[in-house]
Amino acid sequence: MERPIPHLRQRLSDLQRCGRVRLDREEIDALAYALDGVSAAGVALFGSRTQAERRGGDIDLLVLTEAPAFETSRRVATRFFERCEEKIDVVVLPPDGGVPEQRAFLASINRVDLA
Repeated sequence: MERPIPHLRQRLSDLQRCGRVRLDREEIDALAYALDGVSAAGVALFGSRTQAERRGGDIDLLVLTEAPAFETSRRVATRFFERCEEKIDVVVLPPDGGVPEQRAFLASINRVDLA
């Protein structure tokens, strides 16, 4: 079931404090702003920003939604960049995992669920 993402800023701050994600305050605020108004069955961070021992790296964001992928990705990335000039990759997939290649991708990533 798709729904707006409540309390995202707080969830990101909590995950940052406990070391589950490597984001600074500006990135947290930008992600909360970028995802405001997006209805999704799930949202997660994946990639290097979910590994405390790593340094640098872009922000990899997964959005599970029935909304059109290109438009959703473009909207989230554009809104994020309005607040933060960090590189972000937004992957949008259907909640059911989509085609076999998409399901294989989902099975291969280590992700931290945000919503």
